[in-house]
Amino acid sequence: MHKKLSGLLSLAFVSALVSPFAFAGDPKTDLTMRRAIYVARNKAAIDLMNDKYVAAGETITLNRRQAESCQDNKCTFNLGIIAIKSGGAAALTTYGQYTGKNGIAGNSIVFKDSETTKQLVLPVKLSIGKNVITFTIDPQNKIAESDETNNSMTVTLVVE
Repeated sequence: MHKKLSGLLSLAFVSALVSPFAFAGDPKTDLTMRRAIYVARNKAAIDLMNDKYVAAGETITLNRRQAESCQDNKCTFNLGIIAIKSGGAAALTTYGQYTGKNGIAGNSIVFKDSETTKQLVLPVKLSIGKNVITFTIDPQNKIAESDETNNSMTVTLVVE
């Protein structure tokens, strides 16, 4: 094989091996979310017309009757977000998670080619009283993004 062609093939092979591990995503890609957390009545999807929501940095009061279930001083609510991918059109998978005093709830968010929005609804345990909840998309920063500062938001949910 010609030496120059052999060198190019070797470089291409090494690039193919290293690139997926160097960073995922396209540096033009940005992940963020609509700046609200929804209290979804449906476990699978947000009803934009009827579900209550709380904007980032704000507080909402919830009633135990709105919960999926309650046991002792904790209730499980279906909390939803709308994740947004802008920039690169390629498919990608990231992770989204809620954190609060009752632990962590999270799951994968899969964007297919050219998809720009995805919903993620998860059951989250909240204590009776005040709960400060943070949602973060790509919490381990595995996706190279144009803006890493817009990946989290915090809300307060008060359960009566």
